[in-house]
Amino acid sequence: MTSPPFDQATPEGAAIADLFSRIKDIEESTGDWNGGDVVDVLSQWFAELDLDVDGGTDQVLPPQPGM
Repeated sequence: MTSPPFDQATPEGAAIADLFSRIKDIEESTGDWNGGDVVDVLSQWFAELDLDVDGGTDQVLPPQPGM
């Protein structure tokens, strides 16, 4: 098994690994992912990152110089 292309020791990498683990936890025995369950997990994950899923993409845009 190869290592993922991100550093799990960083906060960002740990967050990615956590999301993947959560989705694998709800995986069905057939290997399928229920779309509704995935949306619930992803929405919760975004909320924990203080991202409003009903908000705009301005929440995640990099700050503009001088702002």
